[in-house]
Amino acid sequence: MKILWMMAAAMVTAAVPPAVLAADVAPAAAFVTLGTGGGPVIRRERAEPANAVVVGDSVYLFDVGAGTERQMVAAGLSMHKVKAVFVSHHHIDHNADLGQILASRWMFNSYQPLPVIGPPGTARMVADLVAAARTVELAPIGGGPGGKPPLASTVKAADLDAEMDEPAEIYRDANLRVLAVTNTHYHFPPGSPQAAFSRSYAFRIETPGRVYVFTGDTGPSKNVERLARGADVLVSEVINLDSMVGILKRAPDLKPAMLPSMIRHMEQNHLTPVEIGKLATAAGVKEVVLTHLAPGEDGERDLSGYVRGIQPAFMGPVRIASDLQRF
Repeated sequence: MKILWMMAAAMVTAAVPPAVLAADVAPAAAFVTLGTGGGPVIRRERAEPANAVVVGDSVYLFDVGAGTERQMVAAGLSMHKVKAVFVSHHHIDHNADLGQILASRWMFNSYQPLPVIGPPGTARMVADLVAAARTVELAPIGGGPGGKPPLASTVKAADLDAEMDEPAEIYRDANLRVLAVTNTHYHFPPGSPQAAFSRSYAFRIETPGRVYVFTGDTGPSKNVERLARGADVLVSEVINLDSMVGILKRAPDLKPAMLPSMIRHMEQNHLTPVEIGKLATAAGVKEVVLTHLAPGEDGERDLSGYVRGIQPAFMGPVRIASDLQRF
């Protein structure tokens, strides 16, 4: 693991997993679906993928698609309370607002180094975002005597290991513990640069009161099944494959030669309701929340295609998330 830093609060509580902290002192936890639209399409009704886990008044972001900061305001979440950012993979709908978040914290005087944890390339991306914001640093507002500290000093980025088939702890503090595995969102040809570099992850978030597992973007995955065992809430991406393929076939900006690979990506690298039902049952989770709806179009009122097939494999509660819901 390339994560070499350890927060002071983590050292204090390292011997006591959050899941066993006394219930009478455990702060309330919630999983907030800030953005529930799947893919890089900008919509009115569903923002791009973004989530927040809130424990007490502390906030932890899991993916930061376009509009994350605005959605945080709508959810009543303060940027000053963000303790860490986790990026599941480097598709632009999952990381587009990372630079905005880093610059906003700095502008509004949050200087405590912010952990940003994600796939290989995350540390390089953060360094590049900081470099791109140099002109912003040179035009500060306020800052008091001595000015504002460098933006680079307010962020601490770390890359996850490229191969994580078993759940491994990647973060811990007084509020929660986060574990991760690689999933199956990418199927690149062997030997290609993408196959050697690109990775996608699912996260298990253990709070004193509840355990959440966030699949990120993935196809069927035994790794994710292991990660999700016994979780209270499985927050899963979902695709209505028939609707999505129909949209691709009608898309005016998609060249015919690109269509087969796009359809194959949708089939292999995302979860249908049938696969979600199998995953939830095999992992023994208590509840399923569906997010990252694809296609998730504006005006879409018949949502049955996102749940049809989850039963009879999984008979527990299944909820389709909207933006700004809490679970």
